[in-house]
Amino acid sequence: MAQLTTITPAQYEVLNMLSCITREDDLAELKNVIVKFLNSRLQNEIDRLYDTGELTDEKVAAWKHEHMRTPYKQM
Repeated sequence: MAQLTTITPAQYEVLNMLSCITREDDLAELKNVIVKFLNSRLQNEIDRLYDTGELTDEKVAAWKHEHMRTPYKQM
């Protein structure tokens, strides 16, 4: 049975605005704008983590040696 979900008012607003995008180049431009927006939010959070000391160059360097792969069971 499919699970029914509801959308938030913000999601509805975005969907409503997207209904006017019909050209591929407009869609590509919108994707670019969204990527820039998300990148800005991510960079702000990274800066905050560095400023508070929660993230350091040493922690980032240690990630190079971590293996965070999902273990798969043999069948």
